[in-house]
Amino acid sequence: MTNSLESAEQMVLELIDTANRTHTEATWSYELTSDVDNIEVVSGQGNLHTLRVHPCWLRYVVGQGEFRSCVADEIEAWYLLEDLIAPVPAAVA
Repeated sequence: MTNSLESAEQMVLELIDTANRTHTEATWSYELTSDVDNIEVVSGQGNLHTLRVHPCWLRYVVGQGEFRSCVADEIEAWYLLEDLIAPVPAAVA
């Protein structure tokens, strides 16, 4: 386990790189900020998304071995919610 912010941030950098390769229709970035309690996704114009993460919380979840469920899955959850609330196409007669 690690409590190093640098190690935790490296994990986020790798996550963002993977998200940009996997979801080529969007561009992901991240921001370490104390303006959020834990984590949030902010969507901008042109499919730009920013994963905003509180640095102390990030260190904690990495130290607890919960990076995948607390951070990495946040991006996939964003896509699942986007699909869930998307308009249903009209039925073709």
